[in-house]
Amino acid sequence: MKHATKGALAAVTAVALLSGGAGTLAYWTGTGSVTGGSIQSGTFTLGAPNCTTGGNHEWQFDGGDPFTIGATGSKVVPGDVISKICTLTLTTTGDHIGASIGVAGGAITGANTSLTPTVTSVITDSSQKVMTSTLDKPGVYTVRATVTVTFPETVGQRTGETGNELQGVAGALSDVVITATQTHDTAANS
Repeated sequence: MKHATKGALAAVTAVALLSGGAGTLAYWTGTGSVTGGSIQSGTFTLGAPNCTTGGNHEWQFDGGDPFTIGATGSKVVPGDVISKICTLTLTTTGDHIGASIGVAGGAITGANTSLTPTVTSVITDSSQKVMTSTLDKPGVYTVRATVTVTFPETVGQRTGETGNELQGVAGALSDVVITATQTHDTAANS
């Protein structure tokens, strides 16, 4: 009986092992390593505006005379155009880097909205070659922004306006914001 009992126990144990009750099947495995390494990201920097040197200027009348902002500053009359020119340096590094340039702001708020600001931006590279508003190569770029505000010569901008409504009014020109946004180009362009 001892052999029969031992045999029965061995059979039960074998069935339990094969059915997964006391363990699992082990599949063979192999491994291979894909080599890693150091990865560095590029850079994207838009510098502070320069509005005083290199052909740039602070606010001035269309004839070149200085224009002083503020309640006690210069006074515009119909037909005046005031402008400000600033440059910013955009520096980008990265194999698939690009950039787009946008301009926002420059709205007139206050008692009079007949002052109509016009904001433009022109992008040049370091050799002053004019580019589009989208850049597709890494490098150092000069972003030149010209802000122009025109005081209308003609009346009738608003219903019932005779022209005298434009005398002695005040408004505020909001900040003009130049934004450079990084874009991704699929082709390497280093």
